[in-house]
Amino acid sequence: MRDSDFIRDKNVPMSKEEARYISLCYMDINNKKNMLDIGSGTGSCSIEALLQNKNLTVTAIECDDKAIDLINKNIEKFDNKYFNIKNRINVIKARAPVELDEKFDSIFVGGTKGSVDEIINWSVKNMNIGATLVLNFITLENFYEALESINKIPNLSEITGSQIMVNKIEKLAKYKYLKPNNPVFIIKCIKNY
Repeated sequence: MRDSDFIRDKNVPMSKEEARYISLCYMDINNKKNMLDIGSGTGSCSIEALLQNKNLTVTAIECDDKAIDLINKNIEKFDNKYFNIKNRINVIKARAPVELDEKFDSIFVGGTKGSVDEIINWSVKNMNIGATLVLNFITLENFYEALESINKIPNLSEITGSQIMVNKIEKLAKYKYLKPNNPVFIIKCIKNY
């Protein structure tokens, strides 16, 4: 999906389309039954995952009121067109970690509010065996802290990742130029036991 497909607000973060493509691919979302989206922002990852897998359910956690409003608007926008997604997503207004009633096949971390280590450890406790954890970061500090945290957890394996830098063609008067987006660090790992 294109970024322009989503209702947005400049003050609410959104995982950009190329980062979503890679993250959802890393999560192997088509073969999952449930997903947890932490720091959901506009809901772009949750919604795109629901549209890719008509059997998927999503729990989206977000603490910002503007973001919650955008998630709900985007759910409404896409629910009318595709797979009845409104009944397959549960939006929780909270700051993770929170008490959950289920374990997940896939967890996407799009935002941590600076609680990287705490979010990773809590995520692992809420993962099924064989589940995938995918994290996105734009700051070096959070990326580094995430790698340190993951390396301390013995039941995480297949640790891999990417750093992507995307430039988009934009108009500049009668010319075109490549406008850069922020680089994004993407980490993937699997829960072994």
